[in-house]
Amino acid sequence: MSPPTLLLVDDDRFVRNLLKDAIRASGLEVRMLEAQDGREGLEVAEREHPALILLDLFMPRCSGLEVLESLKRTSPDTRVLIISSMDAEPVVEQALSAGAVGFVGKPFHPLEIAHAIRQALAH
Repeated sequence: MSPPTLLLVDDDRFVRNLLKDAIRASGLEVRMLEAQDGREGLEVAEREHPALILLDLFMPRCSGLEVLESLKRTSPDTRVLIISSMDAEPVVEQALSAGAVGFVGKPFHPLEIAHAIRQALAH
């Protein structure tokens, strides 16, 4: 069986690299794809059908919430884990209400990311 595919969608290359490093260090066996903004994330998701998308909320061209809402219309089974520095309770509630399976605030700890990914993949 092939490893699950994760799609990392964040406009900050540094954050994408931190996520990749944390995932590799955790020992999770996954295939990782990247997108640098929401529109590219939707295109990659449509083409690759990832098991889980790690999604930033604030990006140019298409926000994370817009991506999440679009995915829930077109691919309702796609699991989305929000990774954002905007972790005020109303924002978290909005993301979870829109269909995210979890929320991790930035800055994050590598063990926190690995745990959240494992939980999201287990759903």
